[in-house]
Amino acid sequence: MEEAVPNSARTTADPLRPTPAVSLLILAAALLSQSGCAAVGPRSLAVDRDAIDRILDQPPVDQTHFGVLAVDADDGRVLYARNAHRKFIPASNQKILVTSTALSLLGPDYVFRTELWRVGDLSDGVLDGDLVLLGSGDPTLSSRYWDSGEAALAALVDSLKTAGVRRVTGALVVDASAWDSTTVAGTWMVANLPGRSSATGGAFAIDEGELRLVVTGGDSAGDPVDVQWTPGGSPEYVVSRLVTAPADSSTRVRPRYLPETRRMELHGRVAAGTADTLAVAHRNPVRQATATLAAILEDAGVRVDGGWSVAWESDQLLGGGCRSGTVERCESGARLAGLTSPPLSAIVQGILEPSQNWMTEQMVRALGAELGEWASWPDGLDVVEDFLVHTVGLDSLDVNPRDGSGLSAYNLVTPRALVAVLRHMAAGPSGEIYRHAMAEPGESGSTLSRRLDGFEGRVFAKTGTISNVNSLSGYLVRGDGKEVVFSILSNGSGLPSRTVREAIDDVVRVLAR
Repeated sequence: MEEAVPNSARTTADPLRPTPAVSLLILAAALLSQSGCAAVGPRSLAVDRDAIDRILDQPPVDQTHFGVLAVDADDGRVLYARNAHRKFIPASNQKILVTSTALSLLGPDYVFRTELWRVGDLSDGVLDGDLVLLGSGDPTLSSRYWDSGEAALAALVDSLKTAGVRRVTGALVVDASAWDSTTVAGTWMVANLPGRSSATGGAFAIDEGELRLVVTGGDSAGDPVDVQWTPGGSPEYVVSRLVTAPADSSTRVRPRYLPETRRMELHGRVAAGTADTLAVAHRNPVRQATATLAAILEDAGVRVDGGWSVAWESDQLLGGGCRSGTVERCESGARLAGLTSPPLSAIVQGILEPSQNWMTEQMVRALGAELGEWASWPDGLDVVEDFLVHTVGLDSLDVNPRDGSGLSAYNLVTPRALVAVLRHMAAGPSGEIYRHAMAEPGESGSTLSRRLDGFEGRVFAKTGTISNVNSLSGYLVRGDGKEVVFSILSNGSGLPSRTVREAIDDVVRVLAR
């Protein structure tokens, strides 16, 4: 059996000794938080409360709802609190809840496996039966860890050929029966669905759920528009209704996924003589990943007589007498090849640093598959909530998770809950791994790359932004060398995100003094 591994996996810093174990917030801190008033600790730990109040009470951000909690990392004493007990929409600070759960329950060395199994006999290069892919929802089959999603699948096919397979008399079947086939979280806004931030996946998906399009206008108005896309998938998947517009026109492309026909239609115009590249959410990721794998098998000289299909339900009859959902236990089944993801420590870094939505949603459903009944949003979120309440010790009323990425405006969490989670992680065996998986000022590719100049190596935090919501929670090394754990959540600003972010960053600067 052959195993393919990424050749461009991210690396994670070696774990350092974790900080000393600390308890959750002391009762006095909770009482102060519930009052909604600011508080300071002993003189040696004090912050300039008035300076923070002036920042948050100054127009135009004074109309914004702020929740803030900052505590001493060592003993949990409150340095500043404002509405720390109130619930806020967290935006991408929601990712803290999911990644902390995954890293704690699955461990930093956990890996995803994508495997090809035979159900039937293999003799002289001919598999007399079906070739079955068992997907685990691996979120790393993309250019973040491989040269591309298609390159990852090519590596899988190379391993299959090494195992001696040259022809399959049956079909290529992706067994997705352990995963919920729903590709959109129920509380997302319809208007967000075409955008790449709303990309979704499933048991087997590549390229982070994105479809990348290159549209090229003709030489003159009225000419056909050339459209190329990756990953390849089935050739009829993308239907162009685009027209070439005069050269002085702007290019406007509107994608529309039609579930009735399972096609992605492109409407709009492309200026003559110009080319544009755009990324949209892949609304049919599992089927199209399967079609891509089938095409790569064909290109590699592996003939599949029976085409391809996806087994969405368990107990579907496959070749060799096996049934979907039981291939690993089937007497005529055998593993032929597989891909192994980078470790979870690197995956969490790939989520938190750039704030990657799709990978987080894959993680939610993977938690459901590993620790719940099956790979669905409800099961995965139940695992997250159970960990937060029964292991971290949060008040169950402090969290209301509705997705993993924070795209949903139905998510609710309190600043004190986020601080408690961050302190729990800092005290655990993966504390340094988790800290360095977060965005840092000046770090290329992270969401803090152009924020908080001068705080390089001192701020490790998760950002968050959706309409009228901005957030920042994480770890801060003060000027006196002491560490602060903080959460700053804002809702209902009605202001440009940049204005609110500047106020949030000013609060961090005060906390750092």
